[in-house]
Amino acid sequence: MNTHDTLAPLLSALPSLVVKDGVMLGGLTEPQRALALGFVWAGLPRTALDERGVNERLKAQLAGAARFIDTDHVELRRWLCDTGWLARDGYGREYRRVAVAQLLPTLAELGAALEATFDDGGTAAWAESQRQARAAEREARRRAFEARA
Repeated sequence: MNTHDTLAPLLSALPSLVVKDGVMLGGLTEPQRALALGFVWAGLPRTALDERGVNERLKAQLAGAARFIDTDHVELRRWLCDTGWLARDGYGREYRRVAVAQLLPTLAELGAALEATFDDGGTAAWAESQRQARAAEREARRRAFEARA
C-alpha cells in the first residue's frame, strides 16, 4: 500500500472536522489530533515569530480557520510545540513553524500534504468555504423537510 492510500482517508476527514464546534484536542484520536494541529501549522507563516507574534497568529486562527478547536492560544501553542509542529528556542523568545523536512517522521507525510494543499497559507478561506457549503447543505435539507410537511 502506498503512503498516499493511508493518508487519503485522514485528509478526507478535514472538511467534516473544520465545520464542527467545541472540538477538544485531548478528545481526538491521535490521527485526528495530528490533522487538526497540522491544519493550524499549515496556516502559520514560515518565518520566525516572537511570543507575541505567535500568540497573535494563533488567536487569529482560533477566531477563524481553527475556530472548531475549543482551546485558548496558550494551550494550542503548547500542543503544537509538544507534538513537534512548532519549535521554540530555549528561552521561549522565538517560535518557528517546523519545516516539513524536519518534522517528526510520523508527521512528515501529513505535513507535506497539508503544505501542498495550503501552499499559500490559505487555511482561513478554505475553512470558511467548507462552513458555507455545510450551511447550504443544512438549509437545503431543512427546506426539503418543510416541503414534505
